[in-house]
Amino acid sequence: MLPPDGESDGTRGLLFVLAAAFMISQFYRTAPAVIGPELRAGLALNSVQLGLAASAFFVSFSLMHVPIGVLLDRYGPRRVMSAMLLIASVGAVVFSQAGSATCLVIAQLLIGAGCSAMFVGGLVVVSQRYPSERFGGLAAMLTSASGIGMIASGTPFAALTKEVGWSAAFLIVAGLSVALAAAIFWAVPRRGEPKPAAETETFAQSVVGLVQIFRHGPVWGIIALAMVTYPSVIAIRGFWGGPYLSDVQASDTIERGDILLLMSLATMSGAAAYAIFEKRTNRRMPFIYLSAGMSCVGFLMLAILPVASSAQAALIFCLIGAFSFGSVLLLAHAREMFPSHLTGRAITSVNFTAFLGAGLMQLIPGVVLSLWQPVNGHPPEEAYRVVFAGIAGILIFSMGIFTLVFRHDILRGLRSGRN
Repeated sequence: MLPPDGESDGTRGLLFVLAAAFMISQFYRTAPAVIGPELRAGLALNSVQLGLAASAFFVSFSLMHVPIGVLLDRYGPRRVMSAMLLIASVGAVVFSQAGSATCLVIAQLLIGAGCSAMFVGGLVVVSQRYPSERFGGLAAMLTSASGIGMIASGTPFAALTKEVGWSAAFLIVAGLSVALAAAIFWAVPRRGEPKPAAETETFAQSVVGLVQIFRHGPVWGIIALAMVTYPSVIAIRGFWGGPYLSDVQASDTIERGDILLLMSLATMSGAAAYAIFEKRTNRRMPFIYLSAGMSCVGFLMLAILPVASSAQAALIFCLIGAFSFGSVLLLAHAREMFPSHLTGRAITSVNFTAFLGAGLMQLIPGVVLSLWQPVNGHPPEEAYRVVFAGIAGILIFSMGIFTLVFRHDILRGLRSGRN
C-alpha cells in the first residue's frame, strides 16, 4: 500500500505499523465529535466546558511537540512512539470513567500527549528513508491511510456507542491502543529503525537546535497558515461538527456518524488524489492555495447559505474535507528549509503551532457559542453561522500573511513555471 516496489520487508512493516499509529491518533482526535451531544447531556456541560475539553487534546498534543521533536531525533520513532501510545491508553481509560468536565479535560490532556508522537514520528521515518521530492506525496499517502481512523470514529463508533455506551466504547479503544503499542515495539524490526542523527548531541544542544527553527524568519509564513488550515478542518471533524448537526440539523447519533464518516472519506480521497498527482508535478504552491481557498469557500457557505438539511451540510463538510491536504504540504515546505539533523525538530515545530491552533479552534467556538441564549438547551443556528464566518475570515487573513512572506518565491516560481 505505502512503500514503493523494491523496499525491504522491514521498511514495509514499519510503514504499515506507522499507518496504524496514524489511524489511532486520528480516531482519538475525532471521536468526540460523534458523542459531543451525549457528553453535554450526560455530564451537564455547557458550550465553554465542551470547548475546553475538546481543545485539551490539541493543546497537550501541541505542547508535547517541543520534547517529542528532540526525543525523535535522539532515540528514533520506534521507542518514542510505543511509549507515548501507552500514555494515550491511560488517557482513554480516564475518559471512559469521566464524571465531570475536569476529568474529561485530564483524560484529553493524556490522550493528546500520548498521540503527539504518532504523526511526526511517521514523517521523520519518511524523511529519513526517501528523497525530499517524495516527502509530500508519501506524507499525503500516510495521511490518507490514517483516515481509516477517522472513518472508524464515524458510523462504526456511533454504532458501538449506541450498543455499549460511550464509556465502554472508550475502554475498548484503550485496549486496542495497548495492543498497537506492543506491535510498534515488537513487530517493527530493529534493522528498520533509523540510527538517531543527533546521538552525539547533549539534550541541551538538541533544544538549541529547536530554537534555530523558530529563528528562521520564513518559517513564520508557514506557521501563520499552518495554524489555521488544519485547525479549521478539525474544528468540524474534531468536535463542533457533531453539535452543529445535532443542534441545527436535528441529526441523531447514527446520522452524525454517517455524515462525519463521509467527511472522513472525502479527506482520505483528497489526500490520496494529491499523493498520486504529486508524482507528476513539482508544483506545490498552487495546491497550498487551493486547499486553503476551498476550505474558506466551504466555511463561507455554512455561514451565509440557508443550509436546510443534513444532506446539504454533509456536502459542504465533504468539500472542506476533500481539500484538507494543504497542512501536509506546509510541513513538506518547512522540511526543505533545514538540514537533515534538524528534520524531526523542523516537522514538530510547525506541527506544534498547527495543533496549538487546533486547540484554539476548539475552544474559541465554544466561547462564541456561549454568548447566545440557549434555544431548547443548545446554541441557535445564528451562533454557528458567526463561528463559521469567523473561521473563513481567519483563513483569508492567514493566506495574506503566507503570501507576504513568500512573495518573492511565488513570483520566481510563476516566472519559471515551477511553483
